Amino acid sequence: MSTITIQRSHQLPLDEVKQKAEQLAQNLIRRIGGKYRWQGDTVHYTYSGVKARIDCEESDVLIDIKLNFVASIFRGTIEEEVRETLDKHLV
Repeated sequence: MSTITIQRSHQLPLDEVKQKAEQLAQNLIRRIGGKYRWQGDTVHYTYSGVKARIDCEESDVLIDIKLNFVASIFRGTIEEEVRETLDKHLV
């Protein structure tokens, strides 16, 4: 199993960060499928071979993605897209 962990600081209100996490989860479902649920300030997303968690906190966001062997082939692409998305939306 391969893991991607990315943490970014932000200066946005927590509600806005949670809205952005919600939009990200909904976009993932539209693009590739899967499902998500909220648990407190954390989004849990699952799809075949992928388990992801987005922890929304007052001053930072932590994304933890676990990929099975097959999904790990796309690790570099997934990590790059997550980093670009964070850079674009956590301004």
